[in-house]
Amino acid sequence: MTSKQHQPERDQRHPGRRLSSGCTSTPCREMEKSAGAARPDHPIMAEILDALARARIKNDIGKQRRLVEFKDGCRYGKFGKTKAYELIAEQRIKAYKLGGKTMIDLDSVDEFHASLPRVESRAS
Repeated sequence: MTSKQHQPERDQRHPGRRLSSGCTSTPCREMEKSAGAARPDHPIMAEILDALARARIKNDIGKQRRLVEFKDGCRYGKFGKTKAYELIAEQRIKAYKLGGKTMIDLDSVDEFHASLPRVESRAS
């Protein structure tokens, strides 16, 4: 059994993944040095990172789409395939082609549901 000193450090979010590759070759060390050279505490780097963060928030850059296959999108949206094709044609939900498959964006289905009018109850 090895002691804790000889075990590689593990990533907290992904326990099976190591933080360091343990590679000691010259190209690996060169990459680590160059990555360390662009530290975020450098004023210019901090300004660039702040600008990128603001752009991501403003334009949803880097936001990962929640795409599912067509039938799963219909199931999620609680509508049939005919209604799904109508909503895609009206551009009320977003769909993409991945090879021969149609993928539905679940965020657009959520937006569609949020845009539906609320039913008002009748007062007696």
